[in-house]
Amino acid sequence: MSTPLNVLVVGGSRNIGYHASIRLLNQGSTVTFLLRSPSAFDNDATIQEHIKSGKARLVKGDALNSEDAKAAWAEASRDKPVDLFLSTVGFAGTPSFHPLKGFVISPANLVTQSLLNFLCTIPKDAPVPKVVVVTTAGSTPTSRKKTPLLLSPMYYYLLGPPLKDKLGAERVLAHCAGWEWNPADGEPLEEITGKDWQKREGLPAPGTLKDAVVLRGAIYTDGECRADAAAEQGKPLPYRTGPASEFSGYTISRKDLAHFVVEGVLKDWDQWKGQQIGIAY
Repeated sequence: MSTPLNVLVVGGSRNIGYHASIRLLNQGSTVTFLLRSPSAFDNDATIQEHIKSGKARLVKGDALNSEDAKAAWAEASRDKPVDLFLSTVGFAGTPSFHPLKGFVISPANLVTQSLLNFLCTIPKDAPVPKVVVVTTAGSTPTSRKKTPLLLSPMYYYLLGPPLKDKLGAERVLAHCAGWEWNPADGEPLEEITGKDWQKREGLPAPGTLKDAVVLRGAIYTDGECRADAAAEQGKPLPYRTGPASEFSGYTISRKDLAHFVVEGVLKDWDQWKGQQIGIAY
């Protein structure tokens, strides 16, 4: 990232979205957060400093509400068009467990519907922003076959319902970006995307969302950012990246994935745009 950006982030109250936002803010970018509970940042000294400087903006709302998504775009675009939309939405509560389905989340379409709401409300009187969507390894049936054998029970059983939601989000983005969709991956369930989702008002036409990237991390951990430590010691990056459809790995910390978003993808956008990228140690 050579110059500060104007960023809209959904899923930024914690984890990958939060860590990426802090990096962006510390580099001079402006970041607008859509938050169900803006009070989540009341005791966050780092965010509070950026709020005081006007670089961090908080919008109260729910990504599952299209009007709230529209309000977030309006606030983020108040001074200039949004350069980057970053979606790191993921289920953050405690899932229920079903002996036949694995971990069950509610709502089952959180990631997909949040993304649809934001894509359908992109301002039409401004340049189309860059879009980065974070999902997870194994989100598609074909990529699941590439995950480590030892993790098969997790990807094929425990994470079944969340992966259906991630599949829906990736299908939506592929449609708007004009990417070829592998027939072997099938189509997401209607309960995930909604009926006739391709006809939703405001959804970018196929191929119009050209500046888009999907990041699929391996199993996410709360470990430290090894990349920062490696840079201080003059060592190579500790994580690997590659085409998501052929990628395999065990873990990646949320902080290191955030590092790759800001220090990798955004700094070398021309290298990464239009790709689905896997990342792991």
